[in-house]
Order: sequence, then structure tokens, then C-alpha cells
Amino acid sequence: MKNAFIMKLVLLLPLIFGTAQAALTDDLQGLVGQGNALEADLDAFSFAAGDTCSQLGTLNTSIEDYPQSIEAVSAQLSDPLTLTQEDLTSLEDLSALARSMAEASLRLGSEIQSIDDAADLVEYRAGLSAMLRLSDDIGTMADRILEMADRILLMADNIGAMADKIVYTITLQSANMAFIEAAMLTTQENMVRLNASLTSIAYNLTLGQLVSNGNTLAADMNTTLLDESNMAGELARLEAEAASMEVLLVGLVVLVNTDSAEASHYLDGDTLTYLTDLSEINLALAMSIETYADSINQMAPLTQTPVLSDATASMLRLAQDIKVMGDRIMEMSAKIVVMADNIGLMSGRIVEVQGIMNDDMALTAASVNASQRIIVDVIGTYGL
Repeated sequence: MKNAFIMKLVLLLPLIFGTAQAALTDDLQGLVGQGNALEADLDAFSFAAGDTCSQLGTLNTSIEDYPQSIEAVSAQLSDPLTLTQEDLTSLEDLSALARSMAEASLRLGSEIQSIDDAADLVEYRAGLSAMLRLSDDIGTMADRILEMADRILLMADNIGAMADKIVYTITLQSANMAFIEAAMLTTQENMVRLNASLTSIAYNLTLGQLVSNGNTLAADMNTTLLDESNMAGELARLEAEAASMEVLLVGLVVLVNTDSAEASHYLDGDTLTYLTDLSEINLALAMSIETYADSINQMAPLTQTPVLSDATASMLRLAQDIKVMGDRIMEMSAKIVVMADNIGLMSGRIVEVQGIMNDDMALTAASVNASQRIIVDVIGTYGL
């Protein structure tokens, strides 16, 4: 009875092993098909074509799941294995797929570095994060492919007959793996560098608030009329508004100075517009205080000494605030431009903006100095 069972098992072994071998061949070809689909999706993705980080995130999820399919096939391997030409071809195809996807990762890394006018800082940061995840997933996929190939080759019972083909497969995989490791390292280094850098979009919210506050203050100063009775109160009120704006501006300058010591950024066109607006607003403020200085000088003989004393003190502080803001705007502008990685692409706009700001600054300084001279003369004349 026992002998009959053994004989039956011996007769069934070729059929069992043949079925297992056919299953391995089908599994490997299935992995190739799945990998081809992922590669096609990755090749079709492009930041330059306007594809979004959410699309890349969806693709990342598919690529992240792929190593699990490879591990499932690897877990089913059992001795002995008889390799076929089709099996080795599938292993070569899988290795080539991993290399091709690493090349796509390099391409996408280059595309995201070339973005010079990111519309959304959050989207830009998400792109860097997605690229880091992509490179990690491709590296993991390549490792699982290599591990499975090594295991299959070690379990093969016909290594001698397939020696030349196996040597070629191993050589090809080694070369591809070396390329993949180098590509992943390059991609990750670039993304880490970009992630550590900034984009001037980060400053635009505060710059926008400064422009809004500045426009409000300029309009207020332009419509406020001083007389002998209200000049002290009105100038004190305007001085407080200017001082508040100066605090916000100085805080942004400190941030820019800190960032400039640690990282670079991509210069956003809106940032340059805000800087130009701030420069022109500051000039408008300076021209208004020059008008105020003339008015105070004319009304001084008819103004009570305490009121005149308070008004001239507020005027000097207001003039100093406007002067400091002008200096800080120019300092901040210079730092933001010097930090820019895309200064070449933005050079024409930068030259235009700096020309406007330099002219505004010269006129601002002239108005502030004229205002200060008039007020100092009033203080001296009336012994304030």
C-alpha cells in the first residue's frame, strides 16, 4: 500500500512541478504587465503640462502597492524551480521597468525645480513631498525586484543549462540597480534642497497686508486737514498708524534676513509688484508729511504753544517712521532679489522694479528731509 502511494506520488511530481513552474511564469508576466501600466502612467505625468500634486499622489499610491505584489509572488516560491527563457526575460523586463521609472523620477525632479512662478505655496510644498515619496517608492520597488530575482536564481535547478542567460540577467540587473540608486539619491537630494528653500510667495500675505495698510494710511493723510486746534491730535493718530505699519514691516524684514542666511527661494512676480507698491505708497506718505510741515509752519503763529509742541514732536516721529520704512523696504527688496534662484528668468522685471524703487526712494528722502528741516526751524523759532 505504501509502495503504491510512493509510486503514485513520483508519477505526479512532474505534473505538480510543471504546474508550479507555469504559475511562476504567469506571475512574473503579470508583474511585468502591472509594471508597464504604472510606467505608462508615470511617463504621462508632467508638472510642465500642468498636472497636479494630487494626481501624482494617486500614482504614488499605486506604485507603493506594487512591491506588495512582488512580495506575494516571491513568498510562493518553492524548490525546485526550473527556469525558462520567459522567466529570465520577465526578470530583465522588471529590472528595466524600475530603471525607466527612476529616469521618470529624475525628469519630474528637474521639472519641479524649473517652476519659477508657483501659484500656490501649499501646492509647491506638496509637490516636493510627493516627489520624495515617489523616489522612496521606486527605490523600494527596485529592491523587491532584485530580492525576488536573487531568490529565483538561487532556487533554480537548471542553472548550468541557463548559465549564460543567467549571467547576462545578473549583469543587467546590477547595472540597472546602480543607476536606480544614483537616480534616487539625486532626486532625494534635490527635493530635500528645494524643500529647505523657500518661495517668495511665503512673504506675499504680509506684503499684501502692508500694501493695504499703507494705502489706508496714505488716503487718511491725503484727506486729513490740519488746523490750529486739531493738528496735535490728528498727527498723533496718524503717527500711531504709521508706527503700527512699521512694526509689521520690520517683522517681515527680520524674517527675510533670517531666511536669507539659511536658504534660497524662487522669486514670485507678485512679490515684485508688492515691493513696487510699497515704495510708491511710502513716497505718497512722505509727500503728505511735507505738505503737513508747510501747513504747520504757516499756522504756527496762531497756534497755542502746547498744541504746536505736541504737533511738531509727532511730525518728527512720523517723518522718522516713514524714513525707516523706506530704508527697510529697500533692504528687504535687495535681500529678496539676492536670494532668488530664478534671478535670470526674472532679470528684466527686477531691473524695472529696482529702477522705480530707487527713484521713489530718492524722492521720499527729499520730502522727509524737507519736512524735518521745516519742523526743526519751527521748533527753533518758537522755542519748543
